[in-house]
Amino acid sequence: MKSADVKEIYDGDYFLKAVDGCKEFSEFDGTFNSLFPRYQRNIQLLDLQPQHKLLEIGCGRGEVCIFHALRGGSAKGVDYSADAISLAREKATVLGAKAEFMESSFDGLEEPAATYDRILASEFIEHISAEEGLKFFQAAFSMLKPDGKLLVFTMPNTLQRRYGYPIQRLWALLHGKRLPKQPAETTSEHFWNFHLNEQNYFSLRKFAHQAGFRRFMVGYDVQYAPTPSKVKRFIRCLIKLPPLCHIMLSNLFLVAQK
Repeated sequence: MKSADVKEIYDGDYFLKAVDGCKEFSEFDGTFNSLFPRYQRNIQLLDLQPQHKLLEIGCGRGEVCIFHALRGGSAKGVDYSADAISLAREKATVLGAKAEFMESSFDGLEEPAATYDRILASEFIEHISAEEGLKFFQAAFSMLKPDGKLLVFTMPNTLQRRYGYPIQRLWALLHGKRLPKQPAETTSEHFWNFHLNEQNYFSLRKFAHQAGFRRFMVGYDVQYAPTPSKVKRFIRCLIKLPPLCHIMLSNLFLVAQK
């Protein structure tokens, strides 16, 4: 199955009721602080500066492009959902942002090589097939300027689902809690219809290397609530280290530099 086969499910309700940041979208005023925290983190990981020319693939409602345009940057957002692009253009018009939005798949772009300083694809690659995934990385490599950066953020981590979740279930059981045999999201419509190509640390590295990137790193974004327990703090520190991080953590990001 390819992404075009399920294109019709990416409608306005999906972007206004299901996608991360949907609750914050109505209050988004173009400032950094009004961005959904994931988008703030993406900007930091990408080291996005006002002088950079940005391309966001799978831009959805366009918040990052709008923020970048309002602070003087050049921003182009691409999404193959007509409803997403409509929402992005409406918000850009209201806020007076000179961001460009285009209804297209990533492989429908006809951009010259070495065009962009930064390319962002957040919660995108899991929505396209494995074959399309490699083509996306290759296209990003071509469109980046020398020393330009690509950020890919994705979740979940397939290794965490396969190996980490059973450990989590066992840990919960030892503490008197029962978790379902399968993670709840794997039995939902979203899992079956929207996620075509979920990733892990090793698959992201393989995509980047196959596309020609030689400078890249894959990491995990994790935030824990403060705890006074020394044991819990020790376990959390341990989980963040290889090899446990590869099976216990979920939020994956890859930063690649051309």
